[in-house]
Amino acid sequence: MHGEPAHPDHPLDRGLLAVLARWTVRRNRLVLAAAALFAVVAGLLSSGVSAHLGAGGWIAGDTPSARVRSMLGEVPHGGMPPLLLLARSTGSVDDAAARSAGTRLVEGLRHEPGVTAVDSYWTGPLGPAAEGPSSPPPDPLLRSTDGRTALIALWFDADHRDDLDVTERVLARAARAEPLETRAAGQSAVTRALQLHSERDLMRMELLAMPATLVLLLLVFGSIPAALLPLAVGAVAVTGTTAILRALVAVTPVSAFALSLTTAVGLALAVDYSLFIVARYREETAGGLPHDRALIRATRTAGRTVIVSAGTVAAALLTLLLFPLVLLRSLALAGLSVVTLAATASLLIVPAALACFGERLAGRDILARRRRSARSSARWHTLATTVMRRPLAVFTVTGTLLLLLALPFRDVALSLSDERALPAGSPVARAMQDLRTGFPQVGTEVDVVLPDWHPTGRDGAARLDAYARRLSALPGVQGLRTATGTYLKGAPVGALCDPGAAPAAKSPCTGLRQFTLPTGTWLVISAEPLPYSPQGIDLLHGIRAQPGPAPALTGGVTAEFLDTRDVVVQRLPGALAGVALGTLALLLLFTRSLFLPVKALVINLLSLTATFGAMVFIFQQGHLRRLVGDFTVTGTTDLMLPLISFFLAFGLSMDYEILLLARISEAYHRTRDTTRATAEGLQAAAPLFTASAAVVLVVLLALAATEVAMVKGIAVTVALSVVLDAVVIRPLLVPAVMKLAGAANWYLPVFLRRRLPRHPELPPPRHPTAPVAPADTGAST
Repeated sequence: MHGEPAHPDHPLDRGLLAVLARWTVRRNRLVLAAAALFAVVAGLLSSGVSAHLGAGGWIAGDTPSARVRSMLGEVPHGGMPPLLLLARSTGSVDDAAARSAGTRLVEGLRHEPGVTAVDSYWTGPLGPAAEGPSSPPPDPLLRSTDGRTALIALWFDADHRDDLDVTERVLARAARAEPLETRAAGQSAVTRALQLHSERDLMRMELLAMPATLVLLLLVFGSIPAALLPLAVGAVAVTGTTAILRALVAVTPVSAFALSLTTAVGLALAVDYSLFIVARYREETAGGLPHDRALIRATRTAGRTVIVSAGTVAAALLTLLLFPLVLLRSLALAGLSVVTLAATASLLIVPAALACFGERLAGRDILARRRRSARSSARWHTLATTVMRRPLAVFTVTGTLLLLLALPFRDVALSLSDERALPAGSPVARAMQDLRTGFPQVGTEVDVVLPDWHPTGRDGAARLDAYARRLSALPGVQGLRTATGTYLKGAPVGALCDPGAAPAAKSPCTGLRQFTLPTGTWLVISAEPLPYSPQGIDLLHGIRAQPGPAPALTGGVTAEFLDTRDVVVQRLPGALAGVALGTLALLLLFTRSLFLPVKALVINLLSLTATFGAMVFIFQQGHLRRLVGDFTVTGTTDLMLPLISFFLAFGLSMDYEILLLARISEAYHRTRDTTRATAEGLQAAAPLFTASAAVVLVVLLALAATEVAMVKGIAVTVALSVVLDAVVIRPLLVPAVMKLAGAANWYLPVFLRRRLPRHPELPPPRHPTAPVAPADTGAST
């Protein structure tokens, strides 16, 4: 415990952050105890949170396809069944033993809570459990081409569409259906498999990343107690965010995917913010400031960088709320929470720990002797000076490199993740492949709904019949069913049905009653092309172009993808504008310059575009698979991959940019020399952002070991962005642009200069003629 901080006698010892620092220093033990209590309580409150998080959220709401899904979800057998069971027999599925076991299984499944309807080869369509079993002739569409596998389709009620508990219970019952061997397919099975793999991969990431992270933190911070500081900040941020997510599920759906990224983002920001404050504290004490005043000065200066950085990251994440997707809004809420908590915890815990334990925590650096020679060589200062001797050449070379890396992004083909995002050996992935090969007649379902229209009378039936004939004649349509019958290649198969007549028992028209909904009329199309293929998209456009007896809505996987893509494209300009305006406003206040915020934004966007080119080159085109781990090459890029990667990578990149700008601005206020300020700023900031980048890379590369292609893509893309930022952007491109801009870097119109708050003047440099290196940052280069 140290004495009362000195009375503020310098501009940097005044202000709200200085007041906060004094309060934290005086009550350091109380702050640390409160932080520990908060982490424990938040951990207890968030216990079992994964069981309450949703598995979906990839599809946009309030779209025509979402309306179709909602309408079909209100009736049994409505829409594509979320779960399909492939029941394989040792012999023919028509054998007595297989038929008996299959009938018993279906009867048990239709009584499961949450299951509204079942259809199978042996029983035909069965509705609510109160209905008795029917005995229709076997449906050849539900038998595989080899005759040894039968299909069981299950529909869930609207409240359980994304409830994996229903899927778990169904699969547990199906596993006991001897002598049949059952395997799961369908969207619910894929979602369940993705969530299970993500949970296992998150545990694997923690096991792989934690030892390496601890070693890196020891190298960066120089002592074991100091290395534990970012872990403490990260624990508060992550547990607090998890508890907030647990509370949010009571009022809004939250995607489980948000929980995986929260851990990585929370740890990365905790390392950054803790490192900024500890490094500044060591620099101030090495310059001769007493312990307490060094704490206040470090919190005042580095804390300002932390707040601006957190504000920039939060502004970027906040724009995700513009997209009507549960996944993106969940990431926004989780990201805002973890950023706010990481910044708050770093401003409280780090100064309190330094005040409580003093030099034993940060002043003693067991690795300082080994790094002293590296720091005294001023390698970053030398690099910046070398770059600024040939700024145009460096700018041309680096700019050309970034543009070349961005070229593959021109060929991006977007889709949504399906079973191919799973490992090739996954049972669900194999079951989906067997479904497509063994049941080619099932195909991809496209739902067409005519809201508030019914085929009443002969005229209505004739109009529906003509519409069905036109749709079934489109290239790629394998078949069509609706209230008037079954159609193939533009003609009905068998006799037409009268939707207004009561069908006789066991009549083929009996099963077609489901196509007349209370809210309209439904047509289901079996399509041959894969959902996200160009042929599948062309087929959907052809379906939508056909005139119907009433305005039609289309649903199904392809329609949901196109509607989601259209919503994202419509909202993206507003989101990007929000990111740009928020970043420019914060950096304008931070730097008191018009050029520096624009420069930071343009360079970051150029860097991210280059990263996205590499993303397409690797994950869409399939190059470098041996380096990043095996995955299924689909020839497309998941729509969410560049979107999520952009906001995460943008936040980390701006974090490093703000740190560098802070140091350059400080040096410029001292020297009034842009060239010297840039060199000194890079010398001071580079050890920090390279050390932070190394820790972030360890976490991301551990996350890249996942077997889920989507998570692997995000991890590798953000990791590439971090490498490009630390190796090319900050040490090469930024000094070149600063030199080329010259005095324009600091231009600020008079009307803004009068209105923006002034920054406190910095003290004169201690060694005006020598390069300024961080005195004892504890960061390795």
